[in-house]
Amino acid sequence: MKPYLNNITIYILLMSIFYSASAQVNEKQYFSYNNVTYGYSKPGISDPFKRIIPDFKESFNIFSDKSTILPAAIVVASTAALIYYDQELLDGAKDLGEKLDINSADLTKPFISIGDIPIFRGPTDLGSAMYFIGDGWLHGSIMASFLTYGLVKDDNRALQTASQLAEGLITTGIATQVLKHITGRESPYRSTEDGGRWDFFPDQIEYHKHVPQYDAFPSGHLATAMMTFTVITENYPEYNYWAKPLGWTLLGLVSYQMMNNGVHWASDYPLAIAIGYGFGKIAVDNGRTTTTLTHEYNTMSFVPVYKGNSLGFGLFYNF
Repeated sequence: MKPYLNNITIYILLMSIFYSASAQVNEKQYFSYNNVTYGYSKPGISDPFKRIIPDFKESFNIFSDKSTILPAAIVVASTAALIYYDQELLDGAKDLGEKLDINSADLTKPFISIGDIPIFRGPTDLGSAMYFIGDGWLHGSIMASFLTYGLVKDDNRALQTASQLAEGLITTGIATQVLKHITGRESPYRSTEDGGRWDFFPDQIEYHKHVPQYDAFPSGHLATAMMTFTVITENYPEYNYWAKPLGWTLLGLVSYQMMNNGVHWASDYPLAIAIGYGFGKIAVDNGRTTTTLTHEYNTMSFVPVYKGNSLGFGLFYNF
């Protein structure tokens, strides 16, 4: 949970600076795209925290809705299929990494530290750069970037995006950590059997003594990355012609590398994607209003028509 706590600390610090340095004028700002108008109010510093319980209630409502039966079935079926092929897929990922000379070790390291507390850390080679795509430090930095831009430009959309990212980091982090503590699945690099051992409801003291032996399912890295991807693409649809292909490519790279370095199995991913997408969408819906623009098309009217010595009615149809 430490990366999430670091990210939230960044959020609180920057939001405190923002609110102490700016007037508290909460005038809604609007943005229109493809006949939809989005309204953004200035977020409150405590919004992400006030929404934690409502977000989980909403996630349960979504899960129990009949319209989600098919997506849920797809997640369950794909997870089951991947569990069957997990060891084979993992071995293939490692073989590919060796052929392409992609390091399987996580060489991410702190570049700036105060005592034992890292202030900034990042990748040092291709393999660790791919793994870093899902790192909480990166997503905290993205959140801070939107927050800073919102401060400088007085842009409510950017401020709401930062607030939604903070909200998503909290809810996604809680959801994945709870599931990890319940499922107790071995990480590949610590596995004692093909596909990794599952130890449902493990002893929590043992869990915290030997975390990699229990915390593979689902992937917190991928859930976090998917949440960030969802929040940004939902709030900035005008850039999705390039942002979505780039985002899916990055999600693919981090998914591969986490198998290559033995942190996750392929079957750890479907539920992680669903969690990240779900909590990202919930956060976005909390942080904006939407109005669909309508036009008075397809109307029919009768009007009097005079032509020569004749008087009658004409039929007019607007389309």
